[in-house]
Amino acid sequence: MAKIGISSSELVWVFHQRLEAFDDCPPEVPIAIVPAPDVGWMALMSAKSRTQNPHWARRVEAIFKSSFERFTF
Repeated sequence: MAKIGISSSELVWVFHQRLEAFDDCPPEVPIAIVPAPDVGWMALMSAKSRTQNPHWARRVEAIFKSSFERFTF
């Protein structure tokens, strides 16, 4: 599969669109897309958000894993 070039703000939008499919994930889930030298990019959440809402963190991680091979940053 060919990789698609995308900006970080567009990638955050993709994450929020996919999170909307779940009833228990509000649209204001804080996600940051940052460059990572070893993998290209990563999706991060604050430590407070991860500990207070571990199900959100698991969903963001799952979306990252499914999107990682599709998008380049």
